[in-house]
This record gives sequence, structure tokens and C-alpha cells, in this order.
Amino acid sequence: MINKNTGLFSWLFVFIWLGFIFLLSSIPVASLPAMPSESYFFWAHRSAHMGEYLVLGVLLIRAYSYKKARIGVITILFLSIFILLSGLFDEWHQSFVPGRHAQLIDVAFDTICGAFGMLVYLIWRKRAGGWCL
Repeated sequence: MINKNTGLFSWLFVFIWLGFIFLLSSIPVASLPAMPSESYFFWAHRSAHMGEYLVLGVLLIRAYSYKKARIGVITILFLSIFILLSGLFDEWHQSFVPGRHAQLIDVAFDTICGAFGMLVYLIWRKRAGGWCL
């Protein structure tokens, strides 16, 4: 059993979330709900990516910063590379799913949303009296 007072517990959530993203990316287009228009599809697609990678950014910075006194810009850039690689893997994986295809713009969007999630978490922690940037 994993002790909740260790950093490993936080990393468990990161990898569970990555598995969830992988699972969502495995759904063929034919199994997804029909959208009334291309515009709806665009916004649903963007919202899904934003939610997935915003949460990933929060979980990642939370796990990485466990018991660290200070987190800076270099750390956020380093963790953004992890998010970038996760997004690349996700898009590559989607290229094998029927009806889905890989888009580099999605990888860029995923990375930006993940970095934004990390920043939101750090600002929230600072206001809550924790460590700061």
C-alpha cells in the first residue's frame, strides 16, 4: 500500500490521469457523440484537450513540488517538456485509432494548457500561504 504522506502517492494520480487521457484517445470517432455542426465539434474538441491537460498540469506540478520550498520558471519549463512529450505520444497514439488523426496544433494547445494549469496551481498555493514562484 502506498503511504499518502509520500510523494509517490501524488505521482500515482499523474499516471492514472495519463491512462485516462490514453483511454479517451482510444475511442474511435464512430463511437463519439454526433455534433450538430463543425463549430460544435471544434469547441468540444478544444474543451476536451483543455480540460485533460489543465488537470495534468495541476497533478504534475503537485507531484513534482511535494515538499519543495520553491518552484520557479525553470521547473515549469522542464515539466512543460514532459507535457509536450505526453501530448506527442497521445497524438501519435490517436493516429492508429479509426477515424482519428494526429495534429501538431493539438500538441501545442495541450502544452500551453498544461503550463497554464501549473501556473494556476502555484498561484493558488501562494495565496493559500504555501510556497511561491
